[in-house]
Amino acid sequence: MDETLYDAFISYSHRDLKWGRWLQRKLENLHMPREVIRERGSRAKLRIFRDQTDLAGAELQASLNRELTNSRFLIVICSPASAASKWVNEEIQFFCALGRKSRIIPLIVSGEPFSDSPEAECYPPALRSMEGDELLGANIQEIGKDKAALKVASVLLDVRFNRLVNREKQHRRRVAVSASAAGLAVALVTGVLLWRNHTVTQKNHELNYEIYTRALMAYGEKNELSPEDIEILKVSADEGNATAMIYLADCYLNGRGVPADGKMAFSWYEKAAAKEEPQGLVGLGNCYNLGIGTEPDPGKVFELNMRAAQLGDSAAMINVASCYEGGQGVEQNLPEAFRWYGESAKAGNDLGMYHLSRCYMFGVGTERNPEQAFFWTGELAKTGNAFGMYNLALMYQNALGTEENPKEAYRWCRKAAELGEPSAMRMLGWCIENRYGVDNLPLEWYQRAAEAGDEEAKAEIRRITGE
Repeated sequence: MDETLYDAFISYSHRDLKWGRWLQRKLENLHMPREVIRERGSRAKLRIFRDQTDLAGAELQASLNRELTNSRFLIVICSPASAASKWVNEEIQFFCALGRKSRIIPLIVSGEPFSDSPEAECYPPALRSMEGDELLGANIQEIGKDKAALKVASVLLDVRFNRLVNREKQHRRRVAVSASAAGLAVALVTGVLLWRNHTVTQKNHELNYEIYTRALMAYGEKNELSPEDIEILKVSADEGNATAMIYLADCYLNGRGVPADGKMAFSWYEKAAAKEEPQGLVGLGNCYNLGIGTEPDPGKVFELNMRAAQLGDSAAMINVASCYEGGQGVEQNLPEAFRWYGESAKAGNDLGMYHLSRCYMFGVGTERNPEQAFFWTGELAKTGNAFGMYNLALMYQNALGTEENPKEAYRWCRKAAELGEPSAMRMLGWCIENRYGVDNLPLEWYQRAAEAGDEEAKAEIRRITGE
């Protein structure tokens, strides 16, 4: 199995937000056959990336490209809306550029592919260009929602579709038996919910959903926010949407579309934190840390980040570890700092991997272990982190946690340099000047040029190799 962080990345137009949410839940809660669970081991649950749930508002295209790189498959929710979305099309193009064209799974929710009618077309241009290629996907309009989700899962797991269908039927039968005993309680709860919401009409629900969708689109897709965009965010936040609250807090924090106002940023983060929204808790902790809209309070910083960390937020885990390491807001506890850095690293956080490697290298909260430091530096490098690549090159060069390997040192140094890491650029110059780990640099570039069709480069290769 590929050592990627996610089994799949879901690409969709924000008009299809409900489909993205639904599919993520279905796949992450899939009941797998026992044999598949045994084979996957620690990855017994499918891990799915969906940008609006997993990224903060300020993280844009570079972060999405990193998560695409960290995904084995790309699921494209196909509809006329996604066919018109330049963002969906660019995500498909980026995934193809990674050499994973065969791992794209289209899930059609409306419209039709390769249609004669532009209004009905559901494939973005990058998918339409693959006409003739075998795309293993599913069409909800033909086989229904549940079977379509299982069809997608069967591709992700490389398991026969019918096997998953039968497994799901068995699970439903077991659930039906246990659910009958709880029927009365469910009816009572449902009655209470209907009573509490009897004044909210279906029209209002649709309006609130539209406000939410427009707010996310306005925030995520514009460099500048208009007063109308801010008003949309405010209405959505006032309706109780925690994500809109966080976006609005970020606007006030950074002066995006509104004058910068620390107290307003604090207020909206506080409201989101009251809903136990992890990013709201972290944002509020940041206000207490920097004294934004309130007095600094290290104890609050630790408390809020601990709540977010316990909810699974990997950035909050790093903050908790930092508090323990520095004794800020809590008594210094280096083993606890090490533990929380480890939790963040295992959750796939780049910074967590870096700090865990540092702990192992210098014995912070644990026994010094250069081999583990080397392992976690390697994991960091695999995420595409340039600084991790550079550190890995240094470890290969200086035999830290591994044997000296000039070729690997040069390879990782070059990767980091190509991503713009200044220290790696300098080290790469040293490697080339001293022929460290370099076999035949001119030949390599002649070969690249030849592969691109340059006939003169082919002649140079023959001159060097004598072939």
